[in-house]
Amino acid sequence: MKPHIVLLPSNRLQKSGAPPPRFGIAEAFERQGFSAEVLDVNESPRNPFAGCVSLFASVDPWRAAKILFGRRKAYAVVSYYQSGALLILALRRLLGFKPLVVIVDVGDDSNWPLRARIVAFCLKRADAVFSFASDQTAYLARRYPGARVQFLPQQIDTAFFTPAEGDGSYILSVGNDLSRDYDTLLEAVRDLDVPLKLRTDCVPPRPGLTIAPRGDDEALRALYRAAKIVGLPLHDMRHPGGISSLFEAFACGKAVVASDARGIRDYLQHEENCLVVPSGDVAALRAAVLRLLQDEGLRLRLGKAARRYAETELSQDRYAARLKNAFAALRPFPTIV
Repeated sequence: MKPHIVLLPSNRLQKSGAPPPRFGIAEAFERQGFSAEVLDVNESPRNPFAGCVSLFASVDPWRAAKILFGRRKAYAVVSYYQSGALLILALRRLLGFKPLVVIVDVGDDSNWPLRARIVAFCLKRADAVFSFASDQTAYLARRYPGARVQFLPQQIDTAFFTPAEGDGSYILSVGNDLSRDYDTLLEAVRDLDVPLKLRTDCVPPRPGLTIAPRGDDEALRALYRAAKIVGLPLHDMRHPGGISSLFEAFACGKAVVASDARGIRDYLQHEENCLVVPSGDVAALRAAVLRLLQDEGLRLRLGKAARRYAETELSQDRYAARLKNAFAALRPFPTIV
């Protein structure tokens, strides 16, 4: 029998009754010899926190009970974000729950006391914690002595996010979290003759700016493919905000200009797979954007290098293999995989 792992996505944004976004990592685990199961967050009434922010919605008592009582023979439970593991970690000893419980990706504990308490509770009890940023990994190890924290590079579905023919026609930036620094981007591209398109709820519409509607993954991929360059303006935070947008742009073969934020610094190779500018530096960001707009050869070179980097370092198969090795160091597999 293959080792069985249960994957718990966080509260993925979707319309009620609609299928959830792609979560192809389960297939990558299958290719590594596991039996992989995805348990999404439940809707109301099973989940009393449905519709709330991820910190609450991902707690999902019904899902936690299903795991604690119905997945007792699993090899591991992998919670993406700490809230999905909260009740499992709180009750595992009382209920004699033996599978490994690991957390992948940890929320920023610096600006919300309640989230900080949940992070502290979970990190001290999880069998392993995987962070997407080496700077955050070091911080968590210092902040929570005894927590088994490791750096694990994030992944992107390179079979879905793929390049398309053509150079694109606009500057694109995507994202809603607190790490985004759209004020700097808006000032940096002011009066340029190339349109700016944002996919965000953080900036109101204004002349010269297009706000793309929130759509499904196919619509998001189409946005990247039709962009000339992708801008990733970020505040300098230790949490890897912006990492999904960065990897999606890389996988789509787009030239990226990104802020030198600690949370994504592990993946930025200036002049190799992107251009990197200091966080909050309007002049540097504008100069980098102009350079990419005026140099088609540079755009093509960076885009191809970004795609190659995504394929070799960030693919879901590479990620699953890394996590498999981390599992093996924690507990022997019940069968050869």
